[in-house]
Amino acid sequence: MLVNERQVYLRKGGNFTALVDYLDRRKVVGIPFNDTQELAVSSAQYALVDTTEISGTIALGTTTAENGGVVAAALAGAIGNAATTNITDSFGNILNLVNIRDASTNDPILDSNDRVVYGLLQAASTVTDGDAIGAASSENIQLSFVIVGADSALALTTINDTIGFTVNKMYYERNVPTIYKEGGTLERDIVGASMIEPTVRKYVVTTAFAADEVITVSTGAGGVSGASTPSNDSITSLGADAATFNADNRTRVRLNGVQSTKGVEATWDSTTTFHFNTALDIGDRFEIEIAPA
Repeated sequence: MLVNERQVYLRKGGNFTALVDYLDRRKVVGIPFNDTQELAVSSAQYALVDTTEISGTIALGTTTAENGGVVAAALAGAIGNAATTNITDSFGNILNLVNIRDASTNDPILDSNDRVVYGLLQAASTVTDGDAIGAASSENIQLSFVIVGADSALALTTINDTIGFTVNKMYYERNVPTIYKEGGTLERDIVGASMIEPTVRKYVVTTAFAADEVITVSTGAGGVSGASTPSNDSITSLGADAATFNADNRTRVRLNGVQSTKGVEATWDSTTTFHFNTALDIGDRFEIEIAPA
């Protein structure tokens, strides 16, 4: 028996009046990385995309969305300028937001603040739903590069890398594959700053220092007769002046493991020298630590 889906009504109502309405609902499905989808980006906030990377049609996410089309948001004008233009679903998920990664390592792309970089697929304003993706020199879509800021807003960022990227495709319920992985929602995580170790230069006294004897940071040598053996990291500057040295909480001086009070127990003499207000004996240990900015 043949039943027309338009004539099958859903008694309990909801968002769908008839079976045909349910079958015509639209789904956006995240498609995994594909090694052919790569772009060389040279210090730019966007890159043009053509049929070398993606083939098929464009779905603008309008009421008559192209089935199986690559989801892109319509720009206000032509492609060729980076933008944060995007389209969202009823929950606020950004439908044209895609993952990108380093094409050689498959690692995420991070900006200078260690925030993950994503892409926004966007189409020229002249594109209509269902248009074919343009070939090289006739591109009609682009990928703008963005991060999600601490305020949850999208912000453009510059990358310089060869990248791989994913796409999202639009499907009517009746046309989704008979088997596919549900839950392709893109999580817009903000990656915290990576741990960076402080710079530490350590010294072991080999010849005693007099109180207030000036010490050269690079060599550990005293200005009179004191001497020490330095090790670990190199430190090139203690700051421009005493006020800077004293006020900078990133710079710390320790004597035998105890932190010295700067400007009192440990005093700045120049960008490369300082002194302790007490004598140092053979075997004493001191260190200078400068934490990253």
